[in-house]
Amino acid sequence: MARLREFKPETVLDAALDLFWKKGYKACSMADVVKQSGVARYGVYQAFKDKDCLYCATLLRYKERLRERFVKPFCSQRSDFQSLVRHFDLVLEQLEVGEHDGCFAHQAAIERAGQDDRVNEIVNGIFQETQDTYRQVLKNALEDGDVRPMPIEDLVIYVMGIQRAVIAMTKQNCSLDERRNYVRSALAMLRPN
Repeated sequence: MARLREFKPETVLDAALDLFWKKGYKACSMADVVKQSGVARYGVYQAFKDKDCLYCATLLRYKERLRERFVKPFCSQRSDFQSLVRHFDLVLEQLEVGEHDGCFAHQAAIERAGQDDRVNEIVNGIFQETQDTYRQVLKNALEDGDVRPMPIEDLVIYVMGIQRAVIAMTKQNCSLDERRNYVRSALAMLRPN
């Protein structure tokens, strides 16, 4: 008789995401995941096959969380420049109160994307969704005259740069005030003269 899986895969995914984010891919073992999740080793391997598959599944889980926390609020109404300001306030708050420094997708891009095509595909998908969201917000802000008239792709690259800089500053333990001042100054550079 086959053994039944008596756990929710999300239990393993949440534990693994936490561990991979804190420790990184190399330093996190499947034994760590078993211990943190409380799920038997057999169940973890049955559900996720191996460490690489589990890592990719955690990235997809992270993508879902980003969509819920950051993308959906932008898409729920017509977003504009003030929406972008509120978005970065939320990003700063999340980085400040979160258990982790930075962004798991950025960490995965640095640590694994160059070595694993599947990780690269997922990370690029996360970044593309973020860019698409910023693009729509910036198009609205351009229509409203709230940002200086520039090619939309240049604006998207600039805002992605703000996001990346904030994540790097968080990793460098810059104070919240320093990060907040940077964001305010960087966003002010978008405003028309």
